[in-house]
Amino acid sequence: MTSPYHHGDLKSTLLAYALEQMEGAGLDGLSMREMAKAVGVSHTAAYRHFADKQALLDAMAEQGFEALRQASREAIAAAQGSPDRLLASGLAYVQFGRQHPRQLAHMFGAAARATAPPRLRAVAADLFNDLQTLVAEGQQHGSFRTGDPRALAHACWAMVHGLALLQGGHLLGQPPGVGAEIGSPTAAPLSPDHAASQQTRAALEVLMQGLLEPRQLPPDS
Repeated sequence: MTSPYHHGDLKSTLLAYALEQMEGAGLDGLSMREMAKAVGVSHTAAYRHFADKQALLDAMAEQGFEALRQASREAIAAAQGSPDRLLASGLAYVQFGRQHPRQLAHMFGAAARATAPPRLRAVAADLFNDLQTLVAEGQQHGSFRTGDPRALAHACWAMVHGLALLQGGHLLGQPPGVGAEIGSPTAAPLSPDHAASQQTRAALEVLMQGLLEPRQLPPDS
């Protein structure tokens, strides 16, 4: 449960509570007044930070994009070489979607609204721009095939976002051979999260094969 409100931290407390509710029962029937009551403040105090419920929803989406972008950057920083950096970014994206499925769907729905605030649209665009930069850098280093980096980034994004939504919604069955470590028939089954990570890696490696510059492909490809 969200911790009680402490002076000076109401905005983040409301956001945390709303995110908690979104991934649980949902926010459709929850008003600003009810959220304020739940965190122990008056509704007038809550309105000092958010003009209305839509402003809170937009702030939740913006926070989500920032968190996803940070997770991706941390994964990229720990990887070496363009292919591994792109793979690491994709794995971080899908993991975020698996852990926060409703938030991920909300983020893109909110950013796509015609009345979405400029700041929300900008932070959503930054996420894609980071991906396009990764692809362009890989092309410059001779790792990825030539072509419009924006088009290649769109293909990567479609695959990764689709995996994130499917896994977040538990719509992908566990593939054969993922239930235990490869080569260890007597090993205990993998945890659902570990199994999903392996499934994600296998799918993204197929994508990477198509993205690699032909001379970078393994001999048997």
